[in-house]
Amino acid sequence: MMFTNIDEAIDWICTKKEKKFPFEDFKEICHNNGDKQDGFYTIHVAGTNGKGSFVSYLCDLLMSHGYKVGTFTSPHYVTHLDRIRVNKNNIPADKFLEIFNSYSDLFAEKKLTMMQMDFMIMCDYFHEEEVDFAIIETGIGGRFDATNVLKDTALSVITTIGYDHMELLGDTLEEICFEKCGIIKDDSKVLIGKLEESCVEVVKTQCELHNSELFILDDFIRTGDRSFIYHDKEYELSTYADYQLHNASLAIQALEIIAHDYPFVIDYEQARKAVYYSIWHCRFEMVKENPRVILDGAHNIHGVEALVKSFDQFSGSKCIVFSALKRKEYKKMINVLKNHCDELYITCFENKEVIDLKEFGDFITFSDYRQAIEEAINNYDNILICGSLYFMSDVVLNCKFN
Repeated sequence: MMFTNIDEAIDWICTKKEKKFPFEDFKEICHNNGDKQDGFYTIHVAGTNGKGSFVSYLCDLLMSHGYKVGTFTSPHYVTHLDRIRVNKNNIPADKFLEIFNSYSDLFAEKKLTMMQMDFMIMCDYFHEEEVDFAIIETGIGGRFDATNVLKDTALSVITTIGYDHMELLGDTLEEICFEKCGIIKDDSKVLIGKLEESCVEVVKTQCELHNSELFILDDFIRTGDRSFIYHDKEYELSTYADYQLHNASLAIQALEIIAHDYPFVIDYEQARKAVYYSIWHCRFEMVKENPRVILDGAHNIHGVEALVKSFDQFSGSKCIVFSALKRKEYKKMINVLKNHCDELYITCFENKEVIDLKEFGDFITFSDYRQAIEEAINNYDNILICGSLYFMSDVVLNCKFN
């Protein structure tokens, strides 16, 4: 099986998104393929929220010190190709197609999942590009995630623990945390963000079992709306997102751990610039100023609760445009969002799992999200467009905010 067109190849891959292929069997395939997932200084990242932001901050921090950095994230922002990046540049379409075709018969024969195929393509590309660091984000959970075939992880990071994907990960924070801890490797280092104490105990137990050294995020000192001190150095964010103070601090501490091990000397002036200019799209991203329009991919209750704290800081009338997938706790999210705006619009987008608007008779609903956004822009000072990351991708592709 061969493809000559990148769109056709990606369409084929995406049809395998919901497929399942046993984790241990995938590990064997990777081993028989030369264990190409190893051989990098790898930072493996799990967590309920904040993974993408953390990856972005750490990538910029390492790049500011002259290193070549590969990142693997999901879901995609605009194109499937942005899941695999080197120095924040997407894998070229011709290179993706070339590597895909080299494995296409194997992919088809073994019936691998989309995530597994992307992961194998990523491994080849990072080796070709000879990246200095590979920052790899889990898809769901950690223990049985496709990315957890990694064996030589230098640093495992758990950003946050909240209620999401409970049908796969468990009903309690402790059960979810245990699944995320599956990325912890023997004799490695582990960094965690601000977790519930019960979850910290879960991580400590797993670190002891794996003889791994645990680092816990220290407190930052807020010095202004967007400025803070971390480990005696002052930084400033360009975003108004309050929750990014946590993610940026976590990335700074990761940089300090990596610099000690690699080793290299941190240039804190370059680090300050990297933190300020770092952007992770659709995380409290302001795409229009008058009226103010913000995009945020908060897609679980933990993320929404953090999001509204930042939205509350703005004065003037407020409207929120929301859509999500049925498998998420969308009713809980709506109950939070409705208390932080003058009007809540509920809408849908092109996805077979999207919420059914018939459920929301007490709210203003729009079958066309573009109409909902236009109505909000014409009538309110502050518009927050939030929910599913797949919704964000559609909005970015199909809406102009100039």
